[in-house]
Amino acid sequence: MVSPVSTAKATLDRLGKTEELPGFLLTVGTLFLAIGCAVVGLEIAAMAMLFVSVIGELVFEQRSSKASELLDQGALGMPMRFALRVIAGLVVAADQIDGIAAWRFFTLMCVVYALALCARALHQEYRRVGPLKPMETRNIPGDPQIHDAPRRRSVHVAATQLLVLAPALLGCPWVVVLLLGIGAVAILASVTIPDMRVSWALRQQKRATGFTAPLRQVQDFIDDYRPEVIVHLSGPETAAYQINTWLESLESLDRRVFIVIRDHALFTKMGSTTIPSLELSDAGELLMLDFSGARIALYPSNTGNNIHLLRLPTLMSAFIGHGDSDKSASNNPFSRAYDELWVAGAAGADRYRRSGLGIHEDQYRFVGRPQVHAISREPGLGDAPVPTVLYAPTWEGVNLEQEYSSVSAVGQKIVESLLAADPPVRIVFKAHPFTGQRDAKYRADLARIADLIDEAASRTGVDHRVIKGGSINEWFNRASAMITDISSVVSDFLASEKPYAVFNHTDLDDAAFREDYPSTSAGTIIGRDGRGIAEFIAVVTQQVADEQASRRAELATYLLGPQEQRSLQAFREAIDAFIERSDTDRASYRDGTSTPEQEMPSAESEQ
Repeated sequence: MVSPVSTAKATLDRLGKTEELPGFLLTVGTLFLAIGCAVVGLEIAAMAMLFVSVIGELVFEQRSSKASELLDQGALGMPMRFALRVIAGLVVAADQIDGIAAWRFFTLMCVVYALALCARALHQEYRRVGPLKPMETRNIPGDPQIHDAPRRRSVHVAATQLLVLAPALLGCPWVVVLLLGIGAVAILASVTIPDMRVSWALRQQKRATGFTAPLRQVQDFIDDYRPEVIVHLSGPETAAYQINTWLESLESLDRRVFIVIRDHALFTKMGSTTIPSLELSDAGELLMLDFSGARIALYPSNTGNNIHLLRLPTLMSAFIGHGDSDKSASNNPFSRAYDELWVAGAAGADRYRRSGLGIHEDQYRFVGRPQVHAISREPGLGDAPVPTVLYAPTWEGVNLEQEYSSVSAVGQKIVESLLAADPPVRIVFKAHPFTGQRDAKYRADLARIADLIDEAASRTGVDHRVIKGGSINEWFNRASAMITDISSVVSDFLASEKPYAVFNHTDLDDAAFREDYPSTSAGTIIGRDGRGIAEFIAVVTQQVADEQASRRAELATYLLGPQEQRSLQAFREAIDAFIERSDTDRASYRDGTSTPEQEMPSAESEQ
């Protein structure tokens, strides 16, 4: 059974960490305060709270929000909130209503108005679960889009509720109660009916041809733009780094690129770009679009939705990933579905070879790592009076088999040791954005680590920092050394050839761990008991010699490819070569010629 404490904590986690909390308290909080005041007989306070809660709808219902969705799911949506206001108002102001006629017309208007609110709620639910799915675009002429919900109309809703409630509760004559009530219903209908007609028109368009008008605009743009490179990604909003890490490289191409994002929250978190981009969650609508002019499709992540483009024989596919790492996800069996697997250096291909997945050698394309082209070797050890150590742990993974993170196991010990270092070091803490997504204890550990760092910054004056957003590459260039876990962060940081340490999440000894995870072979290993932390701090503060420098340079080449391949130009050349291959290998599909089918041998011929 879920405890009340857990329920309250989950609710606060959903509301209290966003900008939605003030509107929630202003609307729902004051509504229940009004009910409480009415029960104990505080009429004036109840009336004041009642009207404040109506005004609060202006803040709370400005847009579709998680808090609003939570209330809808809990049967406390707009119609119910209005009904509670009516009840609370009647408790404190029943004797102020001007006669039986005012009572009757007030009741009638409340019922009619509530029905209008129910119609709006029904329309909103239709848009949420019905066949019309959200669509948004960037850098496409006309900005074609379909919103994930009808417009909130918060000003109209708040104003019309006041028109219905205020006249009766303030003792106005029945004529005023009736006329203002009719006006409120008319105003609400004047904005609700057009919104419903828009939804109806979109539905009819989709029913007739499969294309809504906005989707047709997208197809017209595709026909005119004729993209050569499609980039496809789906996932939660916290997966935005998976596309953001490629934006600079994609924008550097002299090819026509088109980005397809399959989830609304992820699309909103994608970084600023000049590349035409489409957010389209509905698989059927994506299948309607004609991408026959495109040559290649790039996939930064292995997700089930990838199949919707992989099915197109005219497109050659490449898994480009979102980082080079020794995680098991770097040799996922799904990778066999792609025409090519783009790896930075020899390490990427070796992972697949060791996995025994049967990947053909001609599937590998060695493209280097363009994202690290701007990573600097400065500051080196001794360049700053107080060296900066970047602690960048990964998240807990999708399951226990992929739990590489040091956050819960030894995170606090790492931070406490760094804070106690003599000579001192500066800490920059940047956790993976997924941390705590599967296991809530990681969120609590993150909070404790952040508190330790913030308190130390206040106490010592050292500029320790907790970083929650932005690119990690800029912090590579500000750090003298790094502590991390098995992840792509190791490989990217190695471009700087600076000292690093990696958490051993296994029960293996350090030698066996290095063998299983080659990216750690030039770093210090940190165990669950904290071993290795003091050794690493001694290197960073130059109390002992840095003996791994030459090995780090060799390992960087193994993981990331030679220096000349870690560039935007090398990435452009890889794209050009892949498009050229596509033009050759998929020509028969594009020109409509059939591929000869081999005859199946008969039973007699096999004998």
